[in-house]
Amino acid sequence: MIIGPGITIGGGISVDANATATGNMRALLSASGKTAYDAAATDNFFAVSQSDYNAVVAGLSSVTKYAMSDALVAENGGGWSAGYAQAFPSTIATVPSGVYLFGFISRTSSSGTSTPLISTTFRGTYTAISNSPTTPSGSVRGYFLRKASAATAATSYLGLVNSTTGLLGTTQFNVLAGVSTAQQGGYDNSVPYSTWTLWTGGYQIFQMLGTPTQQW
Repeated sequence: MIIGPGITIGGGISVDANATATGNMRALLSASGKTAYDAAATDNFFAVSQSDYNAVVAGLSSVTKYAMSDALVAENGGGWSAGYAQAFPSTIATVPSGVYLFGFISRTSSSGTSTPLISTTFRGTYTAISNSPTTPSGSVRGYFLRKASAATAATSYLGLVNSTTGLLGTTQFNVLAGVSTAQQGGYDNSVPYSTWTLWTGGYQIFQMLGTPTQQW
């Protein structure tokens, strides 16, 4: 369903303020963002400021936000045990084939690492998308980008694991919220992340960015 010019709802939230944008990620970054961009290896996530993250979302074309919307990212819930991975509900974290995953937001209570996870089977075996960047201290949200070299080869599903206490949103994804048991996410605290216990409460703050074209 499309609401207004360039905003699509369903299977992720697409935000394309400029449908003809031909932006280049590096060109949209601040001086410090460009330094981080240049230092990062291809495919590795690197930390940027919130303003750089937002500039890239606005400046690149056909960007979709998977997992949490901006409103969900802004929620302030409790803590989630370190090392417990979450497979996010399929209603919000399903990525079609042909998508370059190039950025994410997470939030932890103290500095540690965040590892975005992916699987081609919902609640199957989830593995790291790339590296595990360092999160900021002080319970603030961390913003990360990368120069993704390959798109998803099949429909995929997202998850997240943090090395320190992750901070949750307050929105619950359960039957009362219209999420069926088959669509519910889960948690697992052992590698490989493949044995999921269903979870119907809040999820760790996590938003993933994707686009069907390389723009970096």
